Amino acid sequence: MVYSGVFRMSIVNKDVVVDNLIRKVKSYLIGTIGHTAESASINEFYRALCYSIREETMINWMATAKTISHRKVRTVYYLSLEYLPGRLFLNNITNLCSNEIVRVVLQKLNRNFRDVLECESDPGLGNGGLGRLASCFLDSLATHHYPAQGYGLRYQYGIFEQHINNGVQIEAPDCWLFNEVPWEFRRDQRRMIVKFCGKPTNSYNIHGDEIMGLTDAEEVGAVPYDYPIVGYSKHADFSVITLRLWSTKDSPLNFQLQRFNAGRLDQAAENTALTDVLYPNDNTELGKRLRLKQEFLLVSASLQDIIRHHLVLFQNFRQFADKVRIQINDTHPALVIPELIRILITSYDIPWKTAFELTVASTGYTNHTILSEALEQWEQPLLYYLLPRQYKIIERINHDFCNTIRARYPNDESRVQRMSIIENGKVRMANLAVVGSHKINGVAQLHSEILKNTVFKDFAEFYPDRFINVTNGVTQRRWLLECNPYLSKFITERIGDGWITDFLNIKDLAKFASDPASQNEFLEIKLKNKLRFMDFFRSGKQAERCIGDDSYSNASY
Repeated sequence: MVYSGVFRMSIVNKDVVVDNLIRKVKSYLIGTIGHTAESASINEFYRALCYSIREETMINWMATAKTISHRKVRTVYYLSLEYLPGRLFLNNITNLCSNEIVRVVLQKLNRNFRDVLECESDPGLGNGGLGRLASCFLDSLATHHYPAQGYGLRYQYGIFEQHINNGVQIEAPDCWLFNEVPWEFRRDQRRMIVKFCGKPTNSYNIHGDEIMGLTDAEEVGAVPYDYPIVGYSKHADFSVITLRLWSTKDSPLNFQLQRFNAGRLDQAAENTALTDVLYPNDNTELGKRLRLKQEFLLVSASLQDIIRHHLVLFQNFRQFADKVRIQINDTHPALVIPELIRILITSYDIPWKTAFELTVASTGYTNHTILSEALEQWEQPLLYYLLPRQYKIIERINHDFCNTIRARYPNDESRVQRMSIIENGKVRMANLAVVGSHKINGVAQLHSEILKNTVFKDFAEFYPDRFINVTNGVTQRRWLLECNPYLSKFITERIGDGWITDFLNIKDLAKFASDPASQNEFLEIKLKNKLRFMDFFRSGKQAERCIGDDSYSNASY
């Protein structure tokens, strides 16, 4: 991509860069926070520093978006209920190659690097591999200049904060938003309305396809918060893509005052609470309803945004299948399939067959589990109650699909039952995701083979070209370059720094496996890291020494 002129911290005179960053920090402290560099608390100083560094990314963030729009290139939209990006400050300065600059600035302003790092809370937006994969993908997409945008939910309390009391886990709210987050931007002008429940009404589009209107619907406002995802680069051409998180906390539309005054407090605050907690307990009817609402909130708000962006560039849907790629991370966003079809046939008078083909061509599905009990299913009455229009579309998709199975495999009703999207009073979201996607991938070669040979065996026979493998992983920038500077330096000194953006280069390290000097240095690095961990463990908090401090030695202990 081509970018306009960008002030790049690491490629101009170091002293000038340091002085400029110091001036910006002091300016933000006085003009935005109301303190001098000497009187500011460590948290206030951290925020001013983040604002100053964030300013350096803004030109590239806007330039990335404008370049994507100008070139009208195919864009991937990644939908996930989970993201585990980790703390953003250190990752951003690592990707900006500005660690050294920031350390010098902190030293000149008499601030401790570790103290600054500790000011940032870890965004509690996921609980495992699903969220880590999503965040690492966004980092890689930005680093390699792919046109992309992520969508998720801005959970007020994340999953939970763990406390141990007498050997028992106690779950407390994860207050990662307790302090201001300097990396996020609230975008009120991109607010979306999501509709639930209501009374469906029947009508037809110009092609004779039955469409459903909705009266007396329950409307929920979704406010987006944007986070810049900074790609790694040693030069000025770094990309910055967007992670957009939807919140229901800040819309007065979502609080039902009449229900509150009537004493129905849980119902009054239900929609406000949709983005309170990741995965509300679904052992109760209320919990199930909240979780399904969360999933559709993500889908509906994101699809409205995707279509808005597409129509700004193309004015119609003739190029939609070529220009839009929607990747659903597990089945949580699988309602993308009926909702996209509904929007196309209802709002844009596109024929059912074309709408279905456009949806399949633009949607991809990543499966994360082979356990049948973990494959998401929703009870028909609940899905129809909350989303009557989408449920009717799922019924039609399933009707057409089952007829196609019968045509290919006559007199094999057991196969129809196994592959049906709706069975035994439940909607099988994994089956919906497979039928409505052009590609389905597992996250490891063995996993993908099990999907084809066991879990989705019937579907793999039916759609042999749809199943592929994309091996799971983590970005080496956060999980090696950032978190293990000793080992990173060791690798770079031997094979160069190409591994930072192309990890396949790491294979070149094999030729040093028998080198005694490399073996000894590698063992010394392991010892240094263990000593750092001992310091962390003994103190009960993060070590006061900065990452990369070479003062650790056996004599220290």
